[in-house]
Amino acid sequence: MSQPLLADRSARGRSYGSTATDDGHRDCSPAASAAAGQSSAADTFFHIVCITAGTGILQLPYALHSGGWVGVLYIVLAAAISVYSGRILVRCLYHRHGVRLQSYSEVAEAAFGPRGRITARVLKDVGLLGVVGTYIVLAGISIDSLVAGTAGEQLGPRFWIAASAAAVWAAIVLARAVHDVLLLSIFGTLTTVVMVVIVIGLGVGDLAQRRALPPTKLADMWMAPISLASICFSFGGNLNWPDLEASMKSPKQWDRTLTLATAFIAAVYLCVAAVGYGVYGDEVQSPILLSLPPGVAVATAKAMVTAHVLLACPILLTTVFNEAERDMGIGPAAGGSTWALLGRTAFRSTAVAAVAAAALFVPDFSKVVPILGAITSSLVVFVIPVACYVRLFRGQHSFSVWEYAWCVLIVCVGLGCLVIGTSQALADLGQPSG
Repeated sequence: MSQPLLADRSARGRSYGSTATDDGHRDCSPAASAAAGQSSAADTFFHIVCITAGTGILQLPYALHSGGWVGVLYIVLAAAISVYSGRILVRCLYHRHGVRLQSYSEVAEAAFGPRGRITARVLKDVGLLGVVGTYIVLAGISIDSLVAGTAGEQLGPRFWIAASAAAVWAAIVLARAVHDVLLLSIFGTLTTVVMVVIVIGLGVGDLAQRRALPPTKLADMWMAPISLASICFSFGGNLNWPDLEASMKSPKQWDRTLTLATAFIAAVYLCVAAVGYGVYGDEVQSPILLSLPPGVAVATAKAMVTAHVLLACPILLTTVFNEAERDMGIGPAAGGSTWALLGRTAFRSTAVAAVAAAALFVPDFSKVVPILGAITSSLVVFVIPVACYVRLFRGQHSFSVWEYAWCVLIVCVGLGCLVIGTSQALADLGQPSG
């Protein structure tokens, strides 16, 4: 990004969240800066960690099993791609002097016209709603396994899936914007930390009792694409970045906050991946909890996973709802009028009910959604941000050969994830349910 643009963002500081201009964008003039966001950099840090560092942590040791120890470098590469993609996406919001675009979809429209907006909007919303549906199913099944042997066992997984959906509904109906789900992000981050501590502690304890370590490999180039794709997917989350940056009191701190949060996530990923693969080698299972010695600690880790996915759902949904509610005129900017409150409640309730119904009644829902996820995530996390950035800034910014090469690499990684992720999801769909 050019230095003048950086200076312009810094000078505006809090100026992103004010009145709308005639063309529907945000007025970034100093006179309109009173309606700035409420989230601090620390708040945003927790949001990023809670959204990104989810159940993908438990798959990382197996990702190293697929590609070998070179997967450590893949984690670093994926983190670098995630930071760059998140930074350029937010920079695209400010590509026009004096206005700030409000959403991912508007960035795509600015770069590629109305078709770009529609495509990005569909991919974004389908991807996020699919993730939320999958999380609700995962939480319900996990709770059902945790209550085995108790009276709750008689209720069955469908009841717990419905209960999980109800919990998500309550949280998202009460929230007006990203700032209102801060406590959920903090608790979600803490559940991740507890889960990681349990995995590492049990792994190291198991290591002390082993006479010999299972075999590992330095690199498996044939399986490298699969390993890289699975690691890259665990850094997905930039669909939410425009709303998170908009919620900040000081948007100029976005780049640093994103970098610190991603570095923290990468450090956690490296610890879990290295311990899991180092202790269990090519015998490691996915998720890593299956390789750990059973007991209270593993049950606690499962409970933490369940808590995390439920806490992440409202944050993911705010990105879907904020844009739709702005279009309908019932978003947080409409204030606390009765009409706006009733409209938001009805819309959010209907959307969550539709996701819950799909999770409960669509056959093989947990296998169908990954197909959509592989397609949407690959495009919206990797390909579209780079394409928009190059198109919007090629006339303002002198791209070096190295920057073009980096952008090409990211697009290639995204397309590789698209092919590999989709093919694996289709293959899994063809397998009988266990």
